[in-house]
Amino acid sequence: MRDALIQLGVRIDVEAHTWTVHGVGVDGFSVPTETLDLHNSGTAFRLLSFACLRKEEPISITGDSTLDSRIDRHFWESLGVAVEFPSEKQSLPLRIQGPFSQDQLSIDGSKTSQHISAILLSMPARKKALNLTIEGDIVSLRHAQLSFEIAAQCGSENKLGDWHFHPWKCEAPSNVDIPFDASHIAFWKLYERLHSTSLQMPFVSPKDSIGAELLQDIDLNKEQVIDLSRANDLITPLAAAMALGGGGTITGASHARHKETNQIEQTAAMLASFSMNVECTMDGLSIQGGQLPKSPTSTVPTFGDHRMQMTAAVLATKVGAEIEGRELHQVSFPDFLGFLKP
Repeated sequence: MRDALIQLGVRIDVEAHTWTVHGVGVDGFSVPTETLDLHNSGTAFRLLSFACLRKEEPISITGDSTLDSRIDRHFWESLGVAVEFPSEKQSLPLRIQGPFSQDQLSIDGSKTSQHISAILLSMPARKKALNLTIEGDIVSLRHAQLSFEIAAQCGSENKLGDWHFHPWKCEAPSNVDIPFDASHIAFWKLYERLHSTSLQMPFVSPKDSIGAELLQDIDLNKEQVIDLSRANDLITPLAAAMALGGGGTITGASHARHKETNQIEQTAAMLASFSMNVECTMDGLSIQGGQLPKSPTSTVPTFGDHRMQMTAAVLATKVGAEIEGRELHQVSFPDFLGFLKP
């Protein structure tokens, strides 16, 4: 995201614990001289690619194979803009050219809420309102709510659930504090269970946890049913921790099929490398408790997904393993492996 914004002409001064972002205004993006490479970040792709439609010149965007598989062609073809895909089977690199000028748009909210966020955060660049029709139940609703809260801090009066979006003048606050990523606590819960220990973890308030607050009071010794319909990014480490503990069922996670990889199917495959058995369901996993990991006999697949790699790395602190994707954790937690060293 940062590197792509810099390519678009945004100056960002990076220091140890702060970034200073120098805004360019609603029409200030530059047309990049090279293809924007968003690697495996679906969030960066959805937010920035739509924002690029304010330019009336062609812009090319690419990413890795895990991002390619998540491109929603129907969404792009519904926008009424110029869009080119390399082939019927390959979506990246994508070539787009704005402007987006429709007054009405239908969006499928059942796979991701980020298209809603992308449109909302681009409304300052529009001259007129936009009527949205949302099809299906919106997944990752807490993340969508966060987008509306961020927009409100910058001057938006648009509300989640009112799909008549109005343009707004963006007046961003001068200072923004970013809380810890509460979803990372799932890895430390797994570590605690794996090593029968107790860790000191950072506190993240429930309002900033975006669904991960369910981890605060969870008792992994008990069999339980955990609904992840309002929580992202927990299924893989949580499934591993439940398998070590009391087991149970994860439900409401159909959105996990549309992440860097199909996190339902591939969580089962990755854990199988450690001789841990979980069964896939339509919207989650069925997990037998009381299991113990065994040292893998071959390289552990992580499918280009950093949370798969991070979960495997935690399990490897007990039984050892060779794990695919040496640097995948850099996406969300660059210092992660340092915390695992004795």
